[in-house]
Amino acid sequence: MLRDIIRSKKLEVKELMKKTPLSILRDDITVMDEPVSFPAAVGGGKVSLICEYKRASPSMGRISERGLEEMMEVYRDLADAVSIVTDGKYFKGSLDLLSRATDYGKPLLMKDFLVDEYQIYRARASGASSVLLITGVFPDLESGIQKCRELSMEPLVECHTSLDIFRALEAGAEIIGVNNRDLETFEVDLERTHALAPLVPDELILVSESGVRGPEDAEILAGYGADALLIGTAPMSAQNPRELLEEIVDAVSQCRDRRRRYTGDEFFEQFA
Repeated sequence: MLRDIIRSKKLEVKELMKKTPLSILRDDITVMDEPVSFPAAVGGGKVSLICEYKRASPSMGRISERGLEEMMEVYRDLADAVSIVTDGKYFKGSLDLLSRATDYGKPLLMKDFLVDEYQIYRARASGASSVLLITGVFPDLESGIQKCRELSMEPLVECHTSLDIFRALEAGAEIIGVNNRDLETFEVDLERTHALAPLVPDELILVSESGVRGPEDAEILAGYGADALLIGTAPMSAQNPRELLEEIVDAVSQCRDRRRRYTGDEFFEQFA
């Protein structure tokens, strides 16, 4: 499935570049305000929540019919940052959703399958504070991270293995995501965060992505050392999203048994 998505995304980007040349995006960005800081929102010392607006997924089909505005009202009160899934073909998202979400004053992560720097410009021109760069999918991770910073964004670099994390660190990533979902099988295993968290130095921001169904899962991942949790399907499909997120916020705020990660010096002593 991942290969199909990437192949489709490359074709999509080629068409987008014909319709909206990079020069136009650059011109648009020059007159825009600086985006709200994503690192400041998700790395403030407490366990932060990145709540996602996601209409559908390949593994679940249609997830929710709730409108963006309805969910953003909830997220404005309870999320530290918001992820907007913009892929149209597989997730029923759009860049229009990202642009509309800027009205709520939250730092926004554009979540898509990025395969070209052009998409980084599109994200910034649509109001994003961050983009998702998947290790092994984005062609030049270091270049992508630098391009984001040139455009006043800090990317979330997604990893699935220990090798991914070392590549992300070598490329200079400061926000590292561990996706608990296998992108080929779509199976979820929270133990992936447990296994990989020690490889992320404590000075960096560790985001645990996918698999939080309720407060119990959130507390487990916080205990594993995650600085932030990316939560999408659960609030989108919940009967009462606000109540669910209030329970999750309460659970992580009371988590006292958090595993300590290594500092930079300790990290290199352990893994050099």
